[in-house]
Amino acid sequence: MNWKIGACAAVALSGFWMMCAQDPKNFTGTVTNLKENSDGKIAHYRFDPGARSKWHSHEGGQIILQEEGVGRVQIKGGPVIELHTGDTTYAGPGVWHWHGASPEKGGVQFNVSRGGITWGDPVTEKEFTTKPKK
Repeated sequence: MNWKIGACAAVALSGFWMMCAQDPKNFTGTVTNLKENSDGKIAHYRFDPGARSKWHSHEGGQIILQEEGVGRVQIKGGPVIELHTGDTTYAGPGVWHWHGASPEKGGVQFNVSRGGITWGDPVTEKEFTTKPKK
């Protein structure tokens, strides 16, 4: 199959799926599709061992899903948390945090955030290598 035709078919089918997914008969009770203030951003990162973000906060918060491997996350003032495949965590709106891989093992994170990002200082080696809570 020509890749352009395949791509067009995929786009058309995904649009059809979205129309079906939003159909009210697929829900029970009152469900409202929020369109305002729903400027969600998706990021998909592979972190090599020892790699991590700087301290930062998201205007509307961030969900972090450890898709594979081993990761770490820390909310400012809290413990370092070790994440394993399938683990999720949440940093609320305006909450300073960092996330990345463990020192020994890399991993993949799938992140969803809303609003702008405010970047801070790099995470120090002392902060990063603090023994994590499991």
